[in-house]
Amino acid sequence: MPPSQASARAVFDRFLAASVENRWDDLADLYAEDVTLEMPFTPPGAPRVTKGREELRRRFHAAAGSRRITRVENVVVHETTDPAVVVAEFDLRQEVRGEPFVVSYVMVLTVRNGQIAHSRDYTDTAAAAERLKAWSPAGSTAG
Repeated sequence: MPPSQASARAVFDRFLAASVENRWDDLADLYAEDVTLEMPFTPPGAPRVTKGREELRRRFHAAAGSRRITRVENVVVHETTDPAVVVAEFDLRQEVRGEPFVVSYVMVLTVRNGQIAHSRDYTDTAAAAERLKAWSPAGSTAG
């Protein structure tokens, strides 16, 4: 099936594969050039809305410097009455400096022409941010 005709579920499956394999450019390429990504529960100071594929690409590469995704678990995909929209639940196992942690996600994805045109991502970003901060050199209390 040509990418422009890919189902929302097929695009989500490619999203998971690129994420778990830490293929950041492939992940960014799954998003439409004019994508809008909303994250309603971000911690203070973090953007709640990101617009554009290249901004997402920049953010993916920046995050790659501090963590690695190792596995996806508990994937449940809910198809909707709109074939362009899926709701997906999943857990991503990740590592920072070899220390594992898990972040749970719920995503509402809208796919247009085989790419993610809109995503609303719900996750415990505050807990993930605290974990990353605790492992960062600035968050370290070691002297």
